[in-house]
Amino acid sequence: MSSRQLRKLQQQRELEEQARLQVQEEESEEEVIATSKPKPSLFANLAALEDENEDEDDEEAAEKEAEDVSEHEAPRTARSKKPKKSKKKKKGKNKLKEKPAEEKTAGDDIDAALAELNLKKPTGDTECPTFTVDPGYERICALLGVNTQHLRVANEMRNLFGKTAGDNHEEPAGPRRGGNRRQRAQNQPVDLETALKGHHLPGKGLPEITLRRNIFIQGKEDWPKAPTGGLTMAIVDDQRGTDGTVEFKYEHNSQYQALQQAFQGFVEMGDPQNLIGLLQRNPYHISLLGQVSKIAKDQGDHSLSSDLLERGLFNFGRASMSLFGTKIVEGKARLDFTRPENREIWLIGYQYIKSLVMKGTYRTALEWAKLLLALSPEDDPYCMRFMIHHLALRAHEFNWVLDLFESELPHVWAEDRDEEGREKNSVNHFKPSLAFAAMQLREGRQSRKLLSESMQEVPWLFVRLFKELDLTAPPSIWGIEPRTDAETLFSEMYILQTKDLWNSPEATALLMEIAHTIPKVEIGLVPLVQNTEMNLDVVRFVYLDNKPELMRLVPSDLLHRRNNSDSDPLPPIVNIFSYESQRTAIDGPQQPQMGGDFFDPIAALARLLPGLRMPDANGNVNEEQNEELRREFEEEIANSGDLEVQNGPNGERAINMPMSLARRLMSMIWPGGAPPDLVDDEGNDEDENTDTDDETPQLTNQNEDEVDSEDEMPELIDQ
Repeated sequence: MSSRQLRKLQQQRELEEQARLQVQEEESEEEVIATSKPKPSLFANLAALEDENEDEDDEEAAEKEAEDVSEHEAPRTARSKKPKKSKKKKKGKNKLKEKPAEEKTAGDDIDAALAELNLKKPTGDTECPTFTVDPGYERICALLGVNTQHLRVANEMRNLFGKTAGDNHEEPAGPRRGGNRRQRAQNQPVDLETALKGHHLPGKGLPEITLRRNIFIQGKEDWPKAPTGGLTMAIVDDQRGTDGTVEFKYEHNSQYQALQQAFQGFVEMGDPQNLIGLLQRNPYHISLLGQVSKIAKDQGDHSLSSDLLERGLFNFGRASMSLFGTKIVEGKARLDFTRPENREIWLIGYQYIKSLVMKGTYRTALEWAKLLLALSPEDDPYCMRFMIHHLALRAHEFNWVLDLFESELPHVWAEDRDEEGREKNSVNHFKPSLAFAAMQLREGRQSRKLLSESMQEVPWLFVRLFKELDLTAPPSIWGIEPRTDAETLFSEMYILQTKDLWNSPEATALLMEIAHTIPKVEIGLVPLVQNTEMNLDVVRFVYLDNKPELMRLVPSDLLHRRNNSDSDPLPPIVNIFSYESQRTAIDGPQQPQMGGDFFDPIAALARLLPGLRMPDANGNVNEEQNEELRREFEEEIANSGDLEVQNGPNGERAINMPMSLARRLMSMIWPGGAPPDLVDDEGNDEDENTDTDDETPQLTNQNEDEVDSEDEMPELIDQ
């Protein structure tokens, strides 16, 4: 036998002997109930440390003694371990027997105390009231629940292209950091991507736990090390006691509000360099990240554009509450779209979905679309229902899209019905995707049924689809055209999204089969899709999609609204503002009332003469002040010299004006005519009839020596 086997047998004998000794010790101490000590902390006192050292010395002595005994006794078989196992069970039973006795004693004490205080025990009905749960609503929430692992594009890229692709995505610019330093050392201009990255040393950026534990995006090491900038989250409405939904809201502190106001000012200036410089100083401001991301996209730098969007979503994740992360998994987190702070996550999320589609990572794009839909499933302000179907098809989530359209959510989206109770809404234009999903699941009967229903509900869509696929439309649907702009819009929208999916032999064969099977469609019996369904949400979706063939079909009065901007595209009519700069950015500055100063000449003069006294806030005019104003005006008229500007006693501008100009100003202020006391002290009325129509033509033809003091207007013009 080899030495290695001998050492192995010796070790096995030692272990068996130790087990036998432990069984003997447990049998001898059967009556003693051993209490487990808690794990000592790192800051235990010296006495505890000494006790632990003594225990360790005892254990070492016991082990040494056991080794000595094992050298003189014969080995036992492996069955010697069984008494230990049975003994543990026995000790467990003893503990269970002793525990009810303790509980009974504690219960007797409580009963005695309650009886002594003449109190009644609370019943289970009063402790936790029950609520009825709507199974349909719970099903919708379950369908819209988000898997946070699918929100990270690196996970899908690993599945598609291997682990290397995911690692490169997490650290896209790490090896280039040294070269960028050399480039800056040579005083060469740096590109936009380098300027916006963090300039810290490797390992000195954001903490690892902050980068990893984010509900939305996994952070990158080369991102700048900076706080959220004043973005926080709060709870608005907590319904965990009823249906489980919780409404949240994002908040801006005073620092963030000031930065938002500066951002609006730079946007109005129209210089992108100002926005880039402001983003370098505030690397996690959401509006700046979205705007500079659009600038990078327009310049063709799609990688940087996507990186900035991810940084914005990462900051949203940092600012979010832990309860928010729990509720989005359950599909019960809600945000109010009327709050401008909340709308930014819709905008950044939508732009990120477009970036993911460009990369071909449809599974991640679908999960983000589910998140945006779950934040407000009833209203769906970004119309995720118009794009989530083809994302699910491309991500091979066929069962999910079938379950979604079988739930009650499409009925919630329906706005009205016809006289026979059939749905009359735009969602019908996207139901052909259900037939495609059933076809992919090899459910032939279900697929034919769904496709037949869709072909009779929206026949004009299939006529357009047959044309795109170079197929001849069968007689059952031939010649049917959209009747309204809404039907044209939704048909074109679906064709642009899914025509490549239907362009396969299996799909085209199914289309031709069903089109030849169904009877001739009576277009008069098909519900009309009204143009009113092209509401502000639909127009916003078309505007963000940025396809000219679709934008020409939407109402121009909604598309070209005054308060539209890239940072807040087509905001809703009703808004909940948190601070004044938000109101100014959307509603604009406060405008004067109808007519402005045209109906108030004194207000017009007040804009020119700062010292002019105006009515109070209630519109009351002090007659004494008015009389004093008139006399001061008379004194100015009496000074008939040349026009000159002087400083008044209170610092206001005092102007010496000619008599004719002063009289005309007086006529504007007092429309009833000149004041009755506008005469000299001698009662001389030499100014009477000086403004008649007969003298007006002579202003430009008279000689200078014939012009009196009242006709000095030409001299004023010449000056």
